[in-house]
Amino acid sequence: MTQKCYLCDSKNHKKRKGSVRDSAPLSVLECKSCSFVFLSANLHTDEAFYKEGNMHGNLNVETWLETTKKDDHRRFESLKKKIKDKNILDFGCGNGGFLRLARNAAKKAEGIELQENLQNYFIKNNLKVYKNINQTEEKYDYITLFHVIEHLASPKKMLAKLAQNLSDGGEIIIETPNSDDVLLKAYKNKGFSNFTYWSCHPYLFNEKTLKKLVEDSGFKVTSFERIQRYGLVNHLYWLIFNKPGGHKKWARFDFGFINFIYGKILSLFKMTDTIVIKIRRSGFNPTTLTRQEIREILVQQ
Repeated sequence: MTQKCYLCDSKNHKKRKGSVRDSAPLSVLECKSCSFVFLSANLHTDEAFYKEGNMHGNLNVETWLETTKKDDHRRFESLKKKIKDKNILDFGCGNGGFLRLARNAAKKAEGIELQENLQNYFIKNNLKVYKNINQTEEKYDYITLFHVIEHLASPKKMLAKLAQNLSDGGEIIIETPNSDDVLLKAYKNKGFSNFTYWSCHPYLFNEKTLKKLVEDSGFKVTSFERIQRYGLVNHLYWLIFNKPGGHKKWARFDFGFINFIYGKILSLFKMTDTIVIKIRRSGFNPTTLTRQEIREILVQQ
């Protein structure tokens, strides 16, 4: 295996257990030098794949919105105070579920989405969504990337581009799957390791590698957050049946307070299924921050 690690250029890799669910020839590699996880080839990272809607197939938009509803509301609730009367850009906005909520708080809420057959839907719902980042020269106070960074062929280049659209003191918020997910790292669940890897995700990050990516791209980390999107019953279902869907099939046992405690435990070990990082351009002027933002940063140090 001679492929270089995207983050540190090392050629010293190991194969991770598991397979890529939609492309058997691909291998999942982990850099021994920096722990970055990546696929042995980038097959679906060209724009045409996403423009044609191949990622989601013929999924109905309303059905799609229902599947993302919980995450859309979680993200909005966590950010609604910060984005109030601010300009925001949701990069890779998908079905626009978050944007539909965010526009109720933000001064301006816009999106970027490659999938061309969604444009009529965006127009019908009064959502301003560009087809690519080059179509806007606006400056945004917040740019969000929810489960997008792992899809990009050149995330460093895209972060550098987004920096040009970031206002002074502006913040980029990245949410991405955790390559140290407990089902992989501790439980070593065979079914999950044959399901979670996907050719649309050429790269997977943990806290260490995501921090390196953004710092190498000219940003400073302001905070990290660990989120567990799937609860205990979902994991029990994986461990017993090696299949997804436990959170639906065993929904009557899916108690919020249990998931809250379980998520906190996984967070202590840095093994949640999702990580969120907030970043600013290196050298930003802290005098542009509000008092509330300064308090948030100090609390999280």
